[in-house]
Amino acid sequence: MEMNSELDEKFRKRMQTILENLDKGLYERTNIVNLSFLSAMSGESIFMLGPPGVAKSLIARRLKFAFKDATSFEYLMHRFSTPDEVFGPISISKLKNDDKLERMVDNYLPGANIAFLDEIWKAGPSIQNTLLTIINEKIFRNGGQELPVDLFGLIAASNELPEQGQGLDALWDRFLIRTLVMNIGDRKNFEEMIVNTSNLYADDLLDKIKITKEEYNQWQDIRDQILVPQEILDLIHHIRAKIENYNQNQLEKEGSEKEKSFYVSDRRWKKIIKILRTSAFLNGRKFVDLMDCFLIPYMLWDEPDQIQIVNTLVKESIRHKGYTLLLNLDTINKEIEKLSEEITTETSFVKLKKFKKLKEYKSKYYKVENFGRYDFIKIEEYNNLKKNNRIYFYDTINNDNSYDYYYCRKSGSFKIFIEDIEYELERIEFEEQEIFTKKPHELLIKSWDKKIESLKNLIKNNLEEIAHYKEVDLKFLKQNIFIEPKKSDVIFQRIEELETQIYQFDLKCNEQYDKYHSIKENEKVVVQSKSKTRRSKRG
Repeated sequence: MEMNSELDEKFRKRMQTILENLDKGLYERTNIVNLSFLSAMSGESIFMLGPPGVAKSLIARRLKFAFKDATSFEYLMHRFSTPDEVFGPISISKLKNDDKLERMVDNYLPGANIAFLDEIWKAGPSIQNTLLTIINEKIFRNGGQELPVDLFGLIAASNELPEQGQGLDALWDRFLIRTLVMNIGDRKNFEEMIVNTSNLYADDLLDKIKITKEEYNQWQDIRDQILVPQEILDLIHHIRAKIENYNQNQLEKEGSEKEKSFYVSDRRWKKIIKILRTSAFLNGRKFVDLMDCFLIPYMLWDEPDQIQIVNTLVKESIRHKGYTLLLNLDTINKEIEKLSEEITTETSFVKLKKFKKLKEYKSKYYKVENFGRYDFIKIEEYNNLKKNNRIYFYDTINNDNSYDYYYCRKSGSFKIFIEDIEYELERIEFEEQEIFTKKPHELLIKSWDKKIESLKNLIKNNLEEIAHYKEVDLKFLKQNIFIEPKKSDVIFQRIEELETQIYQFDLKCNEQYDKYHSIKENEKVVVQSKSKTRRSKRG
């Protein structure tokens, strides 16, 4: 099936028409209808968790309308269910005439295209084990032969999850898509639903719109050729890493804070890619895009409490990692920083200047080094000191009532004689850096010009790549028939942030260019001062 853009759009609208028809007359079930159709078109299974009377079986019955001449099977499991009731009764004539134990599968699950199994966890082990082979391999072992099962989609439902320790893990893992089905929440929708008298079991989808079995089988092969870009694979790796980090954090928690960890098998990841490819195909695209990835949370959770966690995890992964991985922004940023450091080093030199100053305490006291308890003197008294005068010494700058006095005289800068013994005053040593410019050599300027030109070309290429991405890829985002358009805001916002970041890189390049082209020789550009307290030993 070769597709061009015109046929792609026509195909997508056909799929959209099918979905709208399946959803007609239902309320607040659009997403569940879409997921059911997507799982059937992928040849996978879906599990619906919800109370009785929320249209789970109705959705399964209406799903059959999407396919021309499709057969269906529906069964409510209970603890006394037998394989005969699900897979068909034993053929008495085959047993009698040919001595073969075979089932008559027509009108039972092995002969159906769409199957609905309610209260799935109440089935006995013999039924569950047979279901494993049917779901995963699309094979039913009937007597001595393996019968291919033409099952498009299996919908299972229950108002509970499988019990732990009952050997149901393998069957639970086979249900790739999982979704909650709750009662109608909106008041207006509820009122419309209870007064609606239309026949919801009537099939009014035109045959020319329905999907034939030939088309269905042909599309499976085409679906498998859908491109999965490296961007999507990188995003999958990122989500896996986030899950591992989450699980590790749960291991380190104790008590009530601890939550159940996630387990996503390799088989499940492979099938997740299959769902993403199917979504892309049914949307008339030849590649998976970021919008398809909003489907991933439906295939990760094991318990309802985990739904919000996986939604946030996937959304944030798309938000932070989607498309960014295709751009070499880190490379550009590092190159600009490296060039900036080189320009600064080659166009400036530092002159150091050191000087000392007495350290003041509360702008009122100096401190005498190594004198003892009473070691603070008032600045005013020290400045007025000429010959031997009596000066008061304080033991703290917070209390002038604790003091002693000595006869003192000055002894040069930073020093004082106390009772004829020389002491130094505590001082601060300042180091002043004066930075001056130096004009770079012409060859160096040419070299920098080339680097700036190379960086600006790289920036231009990234902007063109984003523009192409927006024109070719992003135009599909709001048209995804399985995902609400509003979710595309996450991707558009990220792209706009990337554009802003790239334009800032361009401005930085211009700043560096202007910087080294306008430098004058021996011009002071900045002064930086550093200081440290210096204590001298007793003189």
